This record gives sequence, structure tokens and C-alpha cells, in this order.
Amino acid sequence: MPWPPHPFTFTCPQCHWRTTTVPPSDALREGKDWFSSCPSCQHADLDVRPATRLEIFKDKLARPFS
Repeated sequence: MPWPPHPFTFTCPQCHWRTTTVPPSDALREGKDWFSSCPSCQHADLDVRPATRLEIFKDKLARPFS
């Protein structure tokens, strides 16, 4: 049985764009659950790290409004 991946925080080193994703399933959607480039400046080399508990909480809290 597939498991959803851990939450990640993506940060662009060029324009400082940042987002946290909490994927609901193992099927990752580009631009929603996973980012291979910055949606703001199209920079391809993003910094990816595990999300903190606070970032996960904020993402889950804001999810019904997006």
C-alpha cells in the first residue's frame, strides 16, 4: 500500500519564494505537491527540506481557504 511522502518546504534562493506542501497521497502533482522550478521566477534549483511542525500546521490551517 502506498504511503504519502513527508511534508516538504520549497525555497527559491534567487527570489526567496517559499511554500510548504503536505501531499495527501503518493501521487504528487507538479505545481501543487511538488515543485521542480520556482513558479515566481522560474529558477530551477530550489532548496528542499523537510517541513517543520509549525509549517505543516500553517499549511493544513490554510488548506480549506485555497
